[in-house]
Amino acid sequence: MAPELVAGQQVSIARLHGRACWYCGTVTTKMKPAGTVTLAGTTQEWPVVSCGCSPIPGQRQEEAR
Repeated sequence: MAPELVAGQQVSIARLHGRACWYCGTVTTKMKPAGTVTLAGTTQEWPVVSCGCSPIPGQRQEEAR
């Protein structure tokens, strides 16, 4: 499966390692898996997390059920 996000800029190591929200950078709340990301020019996929500040792909459909 292809990564859901591609990061073209420098990324904080905390976000890349799933220690901080991918979208806003917070570290003070419970996180949920938000998919995977690759850095531009690489093929390494990294699992990332979200605090809920931005919709996670597929999350709205799951919550509506």
